[in-house]
Amino acid sequence: MKYDLTANIEVTDGLTNGSNCELKLIECKTTSLRPSIIWVKFEDARIGANNRRKYSHLYGRDVEKTWTPMFDIKRSFTYKYKTFERIQFPLRPAAGKTIHKSQGDTLQEVVVSLKSKRKGKIPYIHYVALSRVTSLTGLQILNLNQEAIAVAECVRQELHRLMTDATLQLCFKSLYNLSSNYFKVVFNNSRSLHAHFNDLKSDPNILDADVIGIAESRLISTDENEDFYFPGFEPPVRLDQKQNNFNTRPPHGLVLYYRTDCILHNTFTYSTPHLEFVIADIISSSKGLFQVVFVYKAQHCKLTQLKDALIADLLPDVYLRHPKIIMMGDFNFDLNTGNTSFLKFMRDTFCCSQIVSKPTTSYGTLLDLIFLNFETDVLDSYWSDHKVIYVAIETQ
Repeated sequence: MKYDLTANIEVTDGLTNGSNCELKLIECKTTSLRPSIIWVKFEDARIGANNRRKYSHLYGRDVEKTWTPMFDIKRSFTYKYKTFERIQFPLRPAAGKTIHKSQGDTLQEVVVSLKSKRKGKIPYIHYVALSRVTSLTGLQILNLNQEAIAVAECVRQELHRLMTDATLQLCFKSLYNLSSNYFKVVFNNSRSLHAHFNDLKSDPNILDADVIGIAESRLISTDENEDFYFPGFEPPVRLDQKQNNFNTRPPHGLVLYYRTDCILHNTFTYSTPHLEFVIADIISSSKGLFQVVFVYKAQHCKLTQLKDALIADLLPDVYLRHPKIIMMGDFNFDLNTGNTSFLKFMRDTFCCSQIVSKPTTSYGTLLDLIFLNFETDVLDSYWSDHKVIYVAIETQ
């Protein structure tokens, strides 16, 4: 038979008021018929574990190790200026109970009778009754009287307020709310496209872009493009790193996506263990021609190495007279530390200025940069410690 505890016996051991158990054995003293121990078994084996160890010397041949001993307790109460003491076991039958008594219970299977026809409707009572069970398959409802379902007036008013006056306004400018006249480019260090593809695919800001750049993609040659398909985009342009250890994926890799209504006119890729970039000339029939460059610099790559590679391998393929050059990526040095020499290098070499001013990681650092002279912002991402950076260029 099912029983509930009626007192907090030992909270740290889970022996709290309302804990559900099954009575297994009533043990009496040899010289009396009065019970000395009631042995119970809890559905959750963690409940009473400390007490079972504490009273391990009481276990006999007929007592299983999963049973927990219950002892009588003394309670005092005052009635009409007189104090009374009551000694009893802290258990009550619980195969059936009122909804009020069930508050706080978490049960696997419940049969709920909701046939009450009382005129004074009680708000929340149906919620309390139906939310005791952990799944719908474990719930059976008997005699539901829908007319007895009540909602407190204060709840109605609050729901109305939330749906009218309390609508939240976004604290950032979302890409999907911008006009379709904008040419939109986003970049994110995803910390593994393989692990977070579904997260990226579910973000409306990512899917609203015309061009997407992903760093630290960690893709390998056996990964099929079909498994990393974004709706409305062409198959990805991949810059996969060589897999040296077949038990782990490479740490880096770049991926570029572009919309099906765009044309990829020309591409150039560069890849070393510490530096990667891809250059793409993107033509949009309605928005024009853009040159997009995605860059990833590993943390151990020095700025002098980055500058040398940009001059030797990137500069020859970047059209400095191009009216719309977009260079963005994870440069892996914190611009907040005051290092401005690289910014001067980019202005002098590529005629571009860095325009991201907000932190681009969850740690408050500014590692992901954009070099151009257009509108930009930063979007949060829950799948990576790097935020999404983007460019939105109005074309009409």
